[in-house]
Amino acid sequence: MQECIVSQGNSTPANASTLSSTSPFNTSDKNRLNSVLAKPRLAAIAVTLRNNEVLLVQRSKEPQRGTWGFPGGSVEPGESLHCAAKRELMEETGITALVGPLIDVVEVIGYDPEGSHHHFALVALLCHYVDGELRPGDDAADCRWAKVINGKLNFNEALADHVADTVVKAFNLHSLIVKEKSNAIHSSNSAF
Repeated sequence: MQECIVSQGNSTPANASTLSSTSPFNTSDKNRLNSVLAKPRLAAIAVTLRNNEVLLVQRSKEPQRGTWGFPGGSVEPGESLHCAAKRELMEETGITALVGPLIDVVEVIGYDPEGSHHHFALVALLCHYVDGELRPGDDAADCRWAKVINGKLNFNEALADHVADTVVKAFNLHSLIVKEKSNAIHSSNSAF
């Protein structure tokens, strides 16, 4: 858990500056932080399942260029999270999917190799493959289906932050949904 400094209705990670937690931020401090730190950006990621596979894309841009993660990107003004996930999935992979429930919210804060600060709030949504042939596009250098065995990702390439944990959560949620649907069908059949 990351400690935050809270003062006068504002909060920032405790390690973002050398300010002590007992000193309130003044205008000069806030301006200095805002000039160095990126504002948080909201993004939707499509954690797309097909049988015992999950769809991954290789990032062609910073942050984490060259690593593998989920298709996704910034939510446009007026766009819902579900629509953003569906749009980004199509742009980056050529795949269409049914977009379902929220899996997790992942916060990624850091610096790229050039020293630029980034801060993303990634909303991971569970998606189920409908159709389409894989083709990398937009900011995806490559895309592929990765095997998941016993709920764990079986993939030997460099992963972006939080990918392995999010795959486990996605397959756990998927299993729960399948089980609930099965129980509902059995319950309705036994009523006759």
